[in-house]
Amino acid sequence: MITPDIPQLDPLRVQVRKHALLNEISTKPSRRWWRLAVPATALVAAVAVTLVLWTPTNPNASASWTAEPRAPGADTEAALAECREMIEASDRREKPPNFPEAPTEVSVVDQRGIMTLALFTGPQSELLCRHVQGGHASLTGSGRAEGLEELGSRLVLSYGASLHSDRDGSNPMRFFSARVSPKVGKALIETRDGLKVTATIGRDWLLAWWPSKEDATLVTLYDHQGNVLGTEPLPTR
Repeated sequence: MITPDIPQLDPLRVQVRKHALLNEISTKPSRRWWRLAVPATALVAAVAVTLVLWTPTNPNASASWTAEPRAPGADTEAALAECREMIEASDRREKPPNFPEAPTEVSVVDQRGIMTLALFTGPQSELLCRHVQGGHASLTGSGRAEGLEELGSRLVLSYGASLHSDRDGSNPMRFFSARVSPKVGKALIETRDGLKVTATIGRDWLLAWWPSKEDATLVTLYDHQGNVLGTEPLPTR
């Protein structure tokens, strides 16, 4: 009798998928956000994870978008508080061995129209929290057990412009995060379809989003006096 070979499942993938399914069952939203691309750090990592928590979308976020970020408002603290609650709840779940430690520090907050993006960073991982006025927060991010790649002597280290949309592909948005040198005071991102987006910078990170499926192609970096430090082409996927 011949016994067929049975492929062995990767326990890390099984655990991550299990958590996503459990969350999907518990929330049962009518519409969901879907992560179509992961940051470059997750793609090259030997031990990497991507966390996806589903939440209903709100097309009004795109309608309220502006190329320049707005100043923090009365909604900022409430949005950050909900983000922290979600991170703490996810951190209490059972995790596979060598699962990267969840980040707790808010490095930068980007606000445009009715959407708030908050980037939480740590030595091993980064989590991007999205909050839309009148809706709920959602998390997405990645990490490496051996730690995130360091900036070194570079002016910018892109973590990629991940693509998000409704399940049917409508309402596409790009979320962009990167590490930047302390020399950088401003960054202007150019996209494949001609948008020019001013990023928000804080604690040596930058963050931005735009209502398009097109990726970022170039970033122009300025010092704190407004002088051009240089331009950097951005890898697209």
